[in-house]
Amino acid sequence: MDGQATTGRRRTVLILALLVVVILTTQTGALIWFVISFVEAVPDLGETLDNYIESQIDAGFEDPPLRGDDPLLRSRKVLLFQDVNSRTAKEVSARLMYLDAVDPKKPIDLYISTQGGWTDNAFTIIDTIRTISAPVNTWAIGGCYSAGALILVTATGRRYVTEDAILMVHANLEKPTGDHSYPKLALERYEDVWKHHSSLPSSWYPMTTDEEHYLSPEEALQFHVVDEIVPVGRSGRAGGRTPAVSRPLHGAHR
Repeated sequence: MDGQATTGRRRTVLILALLVVVILTTQTGALIWFVISFVEAVPDLGETLDNYIESQIDAGFEDPPLRGDDPLLRSRKVLLFQDVNSRTAKEVSARLMYLDAVDPKKPIDLYISTQGGWTDNAFTIIDTIRTISAPVNTWAIGGCYSAGALILVTATGRRYVTEDAILMVHANLEKPTGDHSYPKLALERYEDVWKHHSSLPSSWYPMTTDEEHYLSPEEALQFHVVDEIVPVGRSGRAGGRTPAVSRPLHGAHR
């Protein structure tokens, strides 16, 4: 990871230097030469920038201590309120494992509000949920998009969504390029989650179109992405709350 970050920084410096050349160059021929040379020199620009950004996200962060007197841990609540990346996946997984060690039978509530993130890191959290003994309830609050929705749907307990939340299922994986390629394996595991844990429309497959399917709580319930819609009390509403809408727990998403 350190070597990748160093390479990313060097290439970033190169990119900035070349951009300065373009700014100072006014002749069309020189500009065309620059574009061609730039593309040939940095064919993996997207990956390079992704690695650099990821290294900057992780830089300077320390693993938060797991304290038994933490009010959230004492109430068996875990929050995922940032992008899904290596750091947040490690933090969430550590808290899930800690609570499982404290009491492997008592449910854990995982609250998710995120714009999404890295699929591999989402599966780090998913695999943790699957391997610990304590049942994990997931809660979609605010906005639960892409990798966040993927984690939401794999709960081993109940799956909740607040009545104000919006969910998004992302069909943005690469098309398979070979029998033993990463895109093929990634697509298979991604689609397997949605096919096994929900009832999404067949027209959404294969999930390689870069489509963004936004769901209301009612649509999420209809497609079995969640098990229950939880009302949010508002001032002025009779009684402050309305009955929750749910479907029977039939084990399809287990």
